[in-house]
Amino acid sequence: MIRPALLALALPAVAHAQDIDSVYTSYDWDADCRTLEKDLPPEEAAMGFQLVCPGPQGFYLMLTEGDARISMDYGRTQVFGPRESFTPFNTVHDTVEWRRQRLKGEMQPFATIHRWDVGPSFDDREMLVISTVATTPDAESCMVGVIDTTDTPDANALARAVADRYAPGFVCGNAHARAFGFVRIDTPLPRRVPPHSNATTGDQW
Repeated sequence: MIRPALLALALPAVAHAQDIDSVYTSYDWDADCRTLEKDLPPEEAAMGFQLVCPGPQGFYLMLTEGDARISMDYGRTQVFGPRESFTPFNTVHDTVEWRRQRLKGEMQPFATIHRWDVGPSFDDREMLVISTVATTPDAESCMVGVIDTTDTPDANALARAVADRYAPGFVCGNAHARAFGFVRIDTPLPRRVPPHSNATTGDQW
């Protein structure tokens, strides 16, 4: 029998506490964000929408919805990267935690922690998704790790530890997002759709 595993609860410290902190943003998606639906190519416009929302310190949150699945990007510029989501239908909560580190005397975002609902409404999972923040125009934002909050104790604290340990050196498109905490055989894991994929929206997942 395959047993669930409790993973990575003790992660090495990467910085002094005063060098890392969190700020939070909450969104009314309709009122606070700008929709780019009309800017999409005609063949894509009916399949979903894209939003650009303000983040802390001039950063942005970018949300793509298509086929009842969400993809998120976070960065200094309003650039959408490759789509990354879960195979089951999903939605995201309206509050985002931005982890910041001190660089050149200023606290700057380097990762986000965002709560998702993944799965059918009768059996959905609340997942904490840890993502990188793109801090330069040539960088991407992508998922670093996921935590199923259902059976993981102190999931928020674990998410911060994962963000602080792994996000700064994570290479999008090379490294893959991992599950941390209480991991089961059916724990949802994200998939990344390569740019310029010829698959239809539904077949991507």
